[in-house]
Amino acid sequence: MADSNDHRVEVVVQESRNNQTPKVPSCVLPQAEDMLRDMSDHGSDQEVDNETSLILGGTVKKDLSVLHPSPLHIFKLWQTFLDNINPLTKILHGPTIQQQILKASDSLHTISTEFETLLFSIYCISLVSLREEDVQNTYGECKTTLLSRYRRAARSSFAKAGILRTSKIVVLQAFILYLLAIRESSDPHSVWSLCGLAVRMAQRIGLHRDGSELGLSPFETEMRRRLWRQLSILDVTTAQSSGITSQLSYLSADVRPPSNVNDSELDPRMTDTPRGHDGATEMIFVLARNEFGEWMRRWSKADGGAHRGRGFLTSSSLSLEKKDKAIDELNDLYQMKFLQYCDKTIPLHYMAARLMRAIVCQMRFTAHHPRQYGETDRLSLPVRGHIFSTCLHIIESFEDCHSNELIQRFLWHVDNHIPWDALIYMLHELRTRIDEGETKRSWVLIDRVYSRHYEQMRNRPKSALHTAMHALILKAWKAHTEERARFKRSVLPYPHIISVLAENSERGTSSHRSGLTPGPEPGESAVGSPREQSTHGIPPDGTEVIDPSFELDQYNHSPLDWSQWDDLLDQFQQDFTNSELFTTDAS
Repeated sequence: MADSNDHRVEVVVQESRNNQTPKVPSCVLPQAEDMLRDMSDHGSDQEVDNETSLILGGTVKKDLSVLHPSPLHIFKLWQTFLDNINPLTKILHGPTIQQQILKASDSLHTISTEFETLLFSIYCISLVSLREEDVQNTYGECKTTLLSRYRRAARSSFAKAGILRTSKIVVLQAFILYLLAIRESSDPHSVWSLCGLAVRMAQRIGLHRDGSELGLSPFETEMRRRLWRQLSILDVTTAQSSGITSQLSYLSADVRPPSNVNDSELDPRMTDTPRGHDGATEMIFVLARNEFGEWMRRWSKADGGAHRGRGFLTSSSLSLEKKDKAIDELNDLYQMKFLQYCDKTIPLHYMAARLMRAIVCQMRFTAHHPRQYGETDRLSLPVRGHIFSTCLHIIESFEDCHSNELIQRFLWHVDNHIPWDALIYMLHELRTRIDEGETKRSWVLIDRVYSRHYEQMRNRPKSALHTAMHALILKAWKAHTEERARFKRSVLPYPHIISVLAENSERGTSSHRSGLTPGPEPGESAVGSPREQSTHGIPPDGTEVIDPSFELDQYNHSPLDWSQWDDLLDQFQQDFTNSELFTTDAS
């Protein structure tokens, strides 16, 4: 398999003293008037595209070349794109774009308007994939500041390129990368609406028709197939985040799946279509996602096509046996086409394998979800155990993506996608489970996953979901420790997140009134204090951080109200924004 490092830029740029990157000690948020002002000059050289401003806003600066980073930083951001973004998207042909970037960096003021949109989008999505400290160390500015700058520049470039009228495929490639860069930090409804613009651009270009039917070259046909698939997936996922069913019936289009070939086997001058491989190539992640889509298309017809996507797994018209058969088929396809060829030492292979196994587990959980049985207490112990084990695998896969250094470069793809359904079910079941194996592993995983999320939410909007989750976590731990005491089992190690939530109550706060308050200060131990050794895992004074209005689940063994949790999850998906990034990029 060709590695993205094959395209590593072998160019050394000597920056002049005037162009050296200044060291910025801290990130300073812009003033409100700066957030609403575009990066254009104040005066006569402004051009306004009124049609585009209805969508993207702002004014258009004639010359955007001054907004680009230095040539050295352009190459570094491009290399980041090749390493972190390109393996999971594959909508750009690395060798071709690299040559264009090398040429453009020598004379930024002469590049085409269309290619400039791609450059700014590459800067944006590359920065999103980097850690804050890496951005600060490499570019001398904080991540939030740079992202805000290049997003405004990207919007100006799209306006200048006439995004509502253009038929240039490079602008669509750039716009899709831009949407990927903002989807986790912007209002999901806005991202979904902008995705609709991308769909209309694709239809104007004729991307929904296979290039082989239009007489296009093999190279252009292949790149169009990749782009259409990525756009289709983006439309589906952004629609889900907005609580809407995607209206893009991409699987009914006549676009064929992308070929299983490496970029090195593609060339704009080629006259013959390259032969696809059996086994793993650079396309493994993209093709694994495509296989999932094809599987859903086939099986969604099994219940008469009444349900789109994975909806057939919740349909009462299909038996559970038939649903399991469908999931077994997907698992077998993954094993035959991809998994048997995976080399776990290769980051892309490892990421793809994690994706495929997580998809299969998620589909099993969807098919066996307790909400399909009515009340949870109707489930037999073996069925509940099977569902619990499936959820445990889902959470393990999610946590591995965050903790495994091998695939840290791909966290931009998985971050902020906590499998809430699985987490909620596990917490419900953990009240009565006292086995030493899965139970202990589950509490460790829940502690890691939710402690990290708690930390990430310090400066973000709070929601009813988090208040409810805090209540469920504390009650699940209390009920669990009571159950272990009843069977004379020793108490498991005290989870850090329980300490943090309990400490909120000790500080005289409640999560439903003030949101998430800080946990222990640096250097403060959250484990080992006398209160943590209490029999029930709750401070001896009996204080709790639970709002009575969120008594979703009593300490007894009553079933969860899944409809209520579904409402909370839907609301969270629709309202959640990353305030740190979004508020600095509001123009």
